[in-house]
Amino acid sequence: MEKIDFLKERAKEFWENALDLFQKERYNLCAFSLEQSCQLWLKYLIGKKLGNWPQVHYLGELIKELSKAYDSSEILEYLKENELFLDDLSDAYFVSRYYPKRFTKSLTEKLINECEKFIKLTEKITKEKFFEP
Repeated sequence: MEKIDFLKERAKEFWENALDLFQKERYNLCAFSLEQSCQLWLKYLIGKKLGNWPQVHYLGELIKELSKAYDSSEILEYLKENELFLDDLSDAYFVSRYYPKRFTKSLTEKLINECEKFIKLTEKITKEKFFEP
C-alpha cells in the first residue's frame, strides 16, 4: 500500500499549500493547488480500493471511476449537481498555468469551501479520512 499512500500525503500537502497561498492572496496558485489536492485524493481513494488508479487528470472522469469503485450513486449525483464547481476547479488545472484568467478571492474562497464539502462527502462514502480530527 505504500505505493498508494503517497497520493494521500501529496493531496494533503497540496491542500495545506492552497490554504497558505490563499492567505498570501495568490489565488491562481491556490486554485491550482486545490485541484491537485482533489485530483490526488480521488486517485488515492480509487487506488486504495482497486490497487491502482486511472491515469487521467479530469475530475469528472475520476469521480465517475470513484463511483464505480465504491458502487456509489451518491457520488454520481454529486457530479450532476455540482458541475459548475467542478468546471471551475478543473479550469484551475489548465487555465491557471496556460491562460491569462485570474481567479478572484471570492471564487477561490468558494472553491475552498466546496472542496472541503466534497472531500467530506468522499470520507463518508469511502470511510477514509482526509481531515484528521
